[in-house]
Amino acid sequence: MRIHDRSICFVNCHFAAHMEAVSRRNEDFDHVFRSMTFSSPSNGLLTTSVSGSAAQPLRGENGSRLPELSDTDMIVFLGDFNYRLSDISYDEAMGLVSRRRFDRLRENDQLRAEMRYGRVFQGLREGEFKYPPTYKFDKHIAGLSGYDSSEKKRIPAWCDRILYRDSRASSNIECSLECPVVGSISMYDSCMEATDSDHKPVKCVFNLDVAHVDKQTLRQKYGEIMTSNKKVLYLLQGLEAFPEVNISTNDIILQDQNLSVVKLQNRSTKELACFEIIGQTPNSSGTPFSGFPSWLKVSPAVGVISPGQSVEVTLQHGQLRSQDYLTSTSGSSPGAGQEKDATLLVVVMVTGVYSTAVRDHKIHVQHRSRRDAFPSSGYNFADRFFG
Repeated sequence: MRIHDRSICFVNCHFAAHMEAVSRRNEDFDHVFRSMTFSSPSNGLLTTSVSGSAAQPLRGENGSRLPELSDTDMIVFLGDFNYRLSDISYDEAMGLVSRRRFDRLRENDQLRAEMRYGRVFQGLREGEFKYPPTYKFDKHIAGLSGYDSSEKKRIPAWCDRILYRDSRASSNIECSLECPVVGSISMYDSCMEATDSDHKPVKCVFNLDVAHVDKQTLRQKYGEIMTSNKKVLYLLQGLEAFPEVNISTNDIILQDQNLSVVKLQNRSTKELACFEIIGQTPNSSGTPFSGFPSWLKVSPAVGVISPGQSVEVTLQHGQLRSQDYLTSTSGSSPGAGQEKDATLLVVVMVTGVYSTAVRDHKIHVQHRSRRDAFPSSGYNFADRFFG
């Protein structure tokens, strides 16, 4: 699970049984801890998997190492770990249980002994507990009188445990962005009222401090830094510098083969000006379409203007096509001796080298051509090539 983008993993385990299998239980933990990895399938849910060998870490499809348990901010191990009480007889253990001297019994706890020697659950800790041993009970018998009464008379033990590791390297470290998850336990107890199993379940309540970045506060602090630091403010203003560019005209009429020139002047004495020219003309549905029609050529359509310099952009008609006139403003085909108009909105977009802002300058372009520049509606194109 994730809290404020911090990862917390719960691992439920069942280790090897029997009094003498301490080493096997230690190996079970080592295998789970070293070989369990995380992956994110297509549904976006975080899942775990265990590789066959702890010496060969699992890798993703792109060859990258998959996240492991050691990469999480907090781990909680819980379950039937099966650690027993060593060097004590059934009668001795039951005598201490009847007197509720659980502190004396804990001195024989295999798990705590193995943790002291650093052989298992390295780096994890367990809360203090005062509840009775959770194993082994006769079913459906409540209270401390329910411990194993069979011929085997298994020695009571704390088989069922909850251990955890948070972000702290030592217990005196406080929660911070460098130590993002700090946990404490407010309750660690057994469920003695449960009688349907030969084990008593255990329960634990964690209190967590989770460090995270408040984005609203971050934006506020960022704004304060930007406005108070003159050097940073100067650099930002430089990045946002927007050159002023003059356009020599905003109305152009192209007559047959004549050229028209538009001068773009960069009035800034320090900043480069970048420009791009696009055409906007309505399509058959009336919505704007970006692009130049075949009857118009623009050169250059993109470029950079040095400070204090100018660039001349030429506009000239290209080859004529019938559809250019069929979509023109007059709405009828030109007759003999008539002039035919085609119009276009040319947009000159100007920006600075580092600026994301754009300023548009609009130029209305009109192309006029007499009938003899384009065939009448009765003209047969086949005659041009085969007549």
